[in-house]
Amino acid sequence: MIRIGIDAMGGDNAPGVILDTVSELVRTVDDVQFVLMGREDILKGKLPEVVEIVDAPEVIGADELPSIAFRKKKRTSIAVGIELQKKNEIDAFVSAGNTGAFVAFATLGLGKLQNVKKAGLATFFPTKEGRFLVIDVGANAEAKAEHLFQYGIMGSIYTEEVMKVRAPRVGILSIGEEEIKGNSVIKEARELLKSAEINFVGNIEGHMILRDVCDVLVCDGFVGNSLLKFGEGVVNLIMELLKEGISTSLKAKFGALLMRDTLYGIARRMNYDEVGGAIILGVKGIDIVCHGRSGKQAIKNAVQLAVECKRRDVNRVIEQRLGQV
Repeated sequence: MIRIGIDAMGGDNAPGVILDTVSELVRTVDDVQFVLMGREDILKGKLPEVVEIVDAPEVIGADELPSIAFRKKKRTSIAVGIELQKKNEIDAFVSAGNTGAFVAFATLGLGKLQNVKKAGLATFFPTKEGRFLVIDVGANAEAKAEHLFQYGIMGSIYTEEVMKVRAPRVGILSIGEEEIKGNSVIKEARELLKSAEINFVGNIEGHMILRDVCDVLVCDGFVGNSLLKFGEGVVNLIMELLKEGISTSLKAKFGALLMRDTLYGIARRMNYDEVGGAIILGVKGIDIVCHGRSGKQAIKNAVQLAVECKRRDVNRVIEQRLGQV
């Protein structure tokens, strides 16, 4: 039985969407035990009896510094979940709460895997053909070459083991395809990645990243987070423009009706709910960070992702592979 911890108080839609999602999952998933962290006075009596509730009365504010929250707030849902992980009482932890706080509690509370120098936050972006992994999207704003090197290896392992991509193509984000392009950190990281036993494909330019040129894209957290937020903004703008265009005339509405399935398919592929969440690669635990606006489908996918990571023993493979470098 795999024990999955879920932050019942994290996210814009909590606790309602968490309660509904877990209640559904309990009826459909046989080999998972759910443990919810949150305010017991709110959660008690609203879940099936098989779901365990661990009281966590404190709250981390959206504008609160993660470092201060880590030092002073030990009874929040995130803090309690990480502590249960540390004691091996849960196998994975899912939260749609404060991302910075979650990363801080996971990296400082659990510690890094053996041979890992910096943990990285990794999530998937859509492409025309499917999707690719970006690491780091916000765990560390600055990175040394050796950190980017390890991101490439961890991302390759994760994509191969969990997403079943054989010999995933690993690229590094730069300002040009040529080897001479990029700053000193990118150039040094490129040379390290070239020597690694991974399928390294070289520099990836910004205009190429959505064209299925790699399965893992390496960058520092400042760039990766900016890329993530920009992508969300582009998707929202496209959807708004489509809605405005459809409402302009009866002809446009009729055309949209004919293309309903196609438009729905496009929207679904670009929706973060389909990804589920980002994983913090490199910490001594399986920790999935969901978008703050996550709905039921995102939480379900995040749970599925956590279960698969546990089954594939991703952390053991990362430690083993990095120990051979």
